[in-house]
Amino acid sequence: MPQSPGHPNHGFLRRAHRFFMFMGIAYGSLLVLLTVPAVQRQVVFMHKLKIPWFGDYEHPEKSGLAPFKARNVRIQTPDNETIGAWFTVADRFYKSRAVAGPLTDDAITAALQQHPTVLFFHGNAATRVLTRRIAYYQAYSNRLGANVLAIDYRGFGDSTGTPSEEGLEIDARAAWDWLEARGARQEDILVVGNSLGTGVSVQLVSGLKSDGKKPRGMVLLAPFTSTGTLMETYNIFGVFPLFSPLKTFPFIIKLMRRFVLHRFDNLSKIAALECPILVVHAEDDWDIPFVHSETLFGAFVEPHLPALSLLPGPTWAESDELSRLQATLEQRTEARGKLVVQRDIEGLGTTETFKRNATDDTVVFLKTKWGGHDVVGLLEGVQDVMGEMFSLSIF
Repeated sequence: MPQSPGHPNHGFLRRAHRFFMFMGIAYGSLLVLLTVPAVQRQVVFMHKLKIPWFGDYEHPEKSGLAPFKARNVRIQTPDNETIGAWFTVADRFYKSRAVAGPLTDDAITAALQQHPTVLFFHGNAATRVLTRRIAYYQAYSNRLGANVLAIDYRGFGDSTGTPSEEGLEIDARAAWDWLEARGARQEDILVVGNSLGTGVSVQLVSGLKSDGKKPRGMVLLAPFTSTGTLMETYNIFGVFPLFSPLKTFPFIIKLMRRFVLHRFDNLSKIAALECPILVVHAEDDWDIPFVHSETLFGAFVEPHLPALSLLPGPTWAESDELSRLQATLEQRTEARGKLVVQRDIEGLGTTETFKRNATDDTVVFLKTKWGGHDVVGLLEGVQDVMGEMFSLSIF
């Protein structure tokens, strides 16, 4: 007797089951791999992606900078690594040079003494030769009248060594010391970091504070609160959520955090820093959500607000816990309104400004309507806010 054919959907269901089982195994394998130090290092820093692959570090003019406006330099670190960097002079200084030709040591010293300097820390992957990063050097030199020292961390570009959280902090301090050794005054150095570079910036300024040094200020472009927190919100290439599938399993995320080697805990350090700070984030940043910047800015304001009591328990309806909580929230909103000044910048975004009484330093959070993750700092409106806040100008 012939067998009756199976249901036409059974084959599809079997294939779908195999597919999702395969995806689950692949995702689980990825999580396990991320606990391996070498793999985790590559995911965090992506330093092996030396884009552009055949960049000419020795000749910045081949990448679009004016002839002899920038010089390739090598910076030695205390732990015997060699860091590659470009030093670009302020456009006004460049045009005032009486003698054309390569930048000499004396010319670099003169530029540092006559103009402020941006110490620039880029994000993960690629090198200082990347076209988008060169656009930053050009903007700061041409529109803000500043010199720019841009380094490639250890393991990046033509720099020696292997990256780590501690290693990048050493590199950043070596770059700062290089500037000071050549005549730069600490009040003339503006520390600017983008993405991963914001973690490097916070570490540097924190270390400078311990040594009694204070930069002109610090600019954080698309920062994050910490690497551990970033795991929960980060989107690979701005599209693929890395840990979002685990939100229903918080214990797994908590376990994964224990394996994070390079923590870059900006949130725990930033409120103690004593210098003017500008935090910039775009609403359309699909890599790192702007809630990270909101949290960082909130770290400055929170200590000045009424303490928030515990959330009501199961019996809140039979007690006055809820009314007390509502009253506290209203008090916090009122207090924040008095402490934080908000301003709309048409065509750009909004700023929130908080002035700290203890140090008289200003903290500003600029949330732009656009700019994404990598180019938010290239918006001329953002550069104008930087110029106004840190007294930078081509004139």
